[in-house]
Amino acid sequence: MGRSKLPERGLVIVAGGGIAAVKSDICGSPGCNNFGPNASVGAWYKISPYVSLAGGIDYVRLGAEEKDPRRPLNIAFQTEVIEVTGTFVLNLLDSYAGSGKYRSSRKRFVVPYIRGGGGFIYYTATSFPAEANRLEDSQTTYDPERNYPAIAAVIPFGGGLRFRFSDEIAVAGEMIYHITSTDYLDNVGPRLANPGTDHYGVAAIKIMYTPVIKNKIFSRSAQNN
Repeated sequence: MGRSKLPERGLVIVAGGGIAAVKSDICGSPGCNNFGPNASVGAWYKISPYVSLAGGIDYVRLGAEEKDPRRPLNIAFQTEVIEVTGTFVLNLLDSYAGSGKYRSSRKRFVVPYIRGGGGFIYYTATSFPAEANRLEDSQTTYDPERNYPAIAAVIPFGGGLRFRFSDEIAVAGEMIYHITSTDYLDNVGPRLANPGTDHYGVAAIKIMYTPVIKNKIFSRSAQNN
């Protein structure tokens, strides 16, 4: 924990990266997933030591291949996703140490949180023969099951741990699950497989920067007076 005179509120700039996995008609386990990268930028606004509002833009690449012998479709896919979301963040512990009527000026080093919200995804899915392993290695692609790029609604929810290193810098590790309104993240719709929407999960590390320039200016002005 570190002592701080700055209030636990205001703007936080966030950027991060991680890995993503998909749950779709042709793949619902780690064994058939081709884990893809995730990159994100966004901002949080701390309303109180417990509550924040967050908005962000994520890039996600999803991929998997059919490995169910009961449905040998010989299909693999790769999907590029741009996600725009807004979420409500709730700290499970007060950002400051102490409890009850006592609150220390020391902030906690680790604060667990949960968050959830909504938004939309803009995505393009491409499927190809599974023996190619990667889209870049395939000389054949299958016809699209719908018009791409496409837009769908998404509901992200999950949680993480935030580690505070200073008033300016914190690092968070989080896992977020995304429920979508589309059945075409794998370019396999209800015509070829069981109907049902496709989902994906992201595990990421995020760097969180809290600007304190104004606070420093005000502090110097107070000292000069």
